[in-house]
Amino acid sequence: MKAVPGTWQEGGAAFHTTHWSVVTIAAQDRFSEFAQQALAEFCQAYWPPLYAFLRRRGHTPNDAQDLTQGFFAHLLEQNTLSRASREDGRLRTFLLHSLQYFLANEYDRARTLKRGGGQQTVSMDEHLAEAEAALLDTTRYDETACYDQTWVATIVSRAWKQLHEEYALAGKAQTLEELKPFLIGGPTAPPSQEQVAARLNIPAVTLRKSLMHLRRRYREMLRLEVAQTVSDPAEIDDELRYLYRLLLA
Repeated sequence: MKAVPGTWQEGGAAFHTTHWSVVTIAAQDRFSEFAQQALAEFCQAYWPPLYAFLRRRGHTPNDAQDLTQGFFAHLLEQNTLSRASREDGRLRTFLLHSLQYFLANEYDRARTLKRGGGQQTVSMDEHLAEAEAALLDTTRYDETACYDQTWVATIVSRAWKQLHEEYALAGKAQTLEELKPFLIGGPTAPPSQEQVAARLNIPAVTLRKSLMHLRRRYREMLRLEVAQTVSDPAEIDDELRYLYRLLLA
């Protein structure tokens, strides 16, 4: 499944703190205002992979929403994050294992959680329809592979969001939109570089340099996002290789 910026995969709250740092902060002082805000953003960023896992397991959309809400509520209320350690390695693995444990031990209680009842931990309504549509791209995968594919889509979308903000601040949002087809592909062939250069009113050689810069920055943004989800910098390259392999699947 290839993540396409501009869809639900581009969602997720802004998050500028290293994700493993949030786990550490939550374990130490989950009642502080900063920890609560960071945890809320953490949950908002990573509901799509967990929701996708539950849907692929066979749960209805409503039940999958309820279970996702119940899991994050459990994660916060029971301070489950305090049991995580950097030895766990990857947040991707930790969250999936935690969800599986939750389902095995809290299933009856989670089933009683009704959507709209009590305080919702994450807001899913805005991107829910797109999430359901995106699941069609993962029909050939089992529940774990679906989770991994959606996790990768989340990482890619967050990297793209940061890149978009960077270009927008530099007044180059139009340039980014014009170069997007050369970077991420699409259902149709991209226009020629000469056509795009003409639309941007720049020489073709300048366009090629801009495209080289964009590709480099995109790789850097992906690396930064992946770095936030591993506990040891030595694991970044392995996780990046895994990400690229899934994107090409």
